[in-house]
Amino acid sequence: MPRPRDIDLFLSSYAGQSSSSLGDKNYRFYSNRIPCQPDGLKYEEWMKRYENDMIELELNQQVVLISTWNSSQICGYVQWFFPIRERGVNPLAQPLTPDEIDKMKVDETIQDRLLRSYKMMLSFYGIDFNNGKLKLSQDHKERFRNLRDHSHNLLRLTRILKHLSEFPLLQPHAASLVLFFTAVHSEGLLNFEEGSMRGNSLEQWWSNCFRDEGERRAIRSIVRNRGGFGEKKWGWKEFEKWYDARETNGNE
Repeated sequence: MPRPRDIDLFLSSYAGQSSSSLGDKNYRFYSNRIPCQPDGLKYEEWMKRYENDMIELELNQQVVLISTWNSSQICGYVQWFFPIRERGVNPLAQPLTPDEIDKMKVDETIQDRLLRSYKMMLSFYGIDFNNGKLKLSQDHKERFRNLRDHSHNLLRLTRILKHLSEFPLLQPHAASLVLFFTAVHSEGLLNFEEGSMRGNSLEQWWSNCFRDEGERRAIRSIVRNRGGFGEKKWGWKEFEKWYDARETNGNE
């Protein structure tokens, strides 16, 4: 099956795409200088109010245009907190630009905020960051149930993986996230079987979100040979072994 078109665009680093007229909303938002829209809150204000609010993190997820701007309900924090070089469903958010990436990746405060945002969404998905070696959170059963029942979160995860790949400090976490869900499947906690919506997300999108061809091949090999649901073919033991080996080899 051919790769999705948006993945090919991502892998090409958005070749031929112009961003000269887009501005720098993402940089200024992560600098805590402007609010995200339509919430009207700057980064630190938003996090203080909603960082641990699982209901808000679920419901504040999309843009619904009813008729006119005055009668529209516009949501979509994900497009502000995880900007990528593609337009999303929130027309008030801006695609990430190469200039913004260059400025954000050398700003330590922004890097800390980017990681904090990622940890927030891991918690939402039932995952404990655990210094990078992901593990199940105490409320993972409830959070997995939410992921199972609300398929738009699969699209969010695709965005998050693309976002991680734009920043050198965050990019190594992408493989851990994809393989964590592979282990979750193998351990029988959430089904990512081939042909299902979750399985297609894992195989066609998530395992392809790696611009380094060698890394992409390695991750896809594990994903495609994950075995059946609950068979424990590539579970926690294999995940920990993979993670420890990567750390020993310096993320190579």
